[in-house]
Amino acid sequence: MDPVQFRIRYAEKKDLDQIVELVVRLKKLNEEFDPLYSVREDIQEVAREYISKSFDREEVFMLVAEDGNKIVGVIRVEIRSRLFYQPIFSGVITDLYVSPSYRVKGVGSALLDEAVKILRGKGISIVCAEFPPMNKIAVDFYQKRGFKPLLYTFFKEI
Repeated sequence: MDPVQFRIRYAEKKDLDQIVELVVRLKKLNEEFDPLYSVREDIQEVAREYISKSFDREEVFMLVAEDGNKIVGVIRVEIRSRLFYQPIFSGVITDLYVSPSYRVKGVGSALLDEAVKILRGKGISIVCAEFPPMNKIAVDFYQKRGFKPLLYTFFKEI
């Protein structure tokens, strides 16, 4: 089997449609792990607006993994203030998705490594990842890379 060829680069507005599709797939995957993440009927429109606005936010960056003209992975990172704590800023991975046929081939790691490199260049020394705790794929991915739990969010349907 030939090794997977891909390159990591900053996302561009021309990538919008492909990124939206990946983000929608990510949200639907979350739904499979926990029914409280049931996606909205208008998920396509919501995802399109979410990604479109991300291009215009100074505190957000997105990277894509590209194989030819096909986007096979995406990572979205927000730089957030930690009002009461040191370090003052953190990078928060809000979305990371790799197409199934490109998983376990280094694409996710490459996206994460490049995001960390960019964050370090901005003087940020802590990176967090937000995802549903039942998403075993994400838990395993981040734990293998030295991440540990930092914040719990508890909820109850009322």
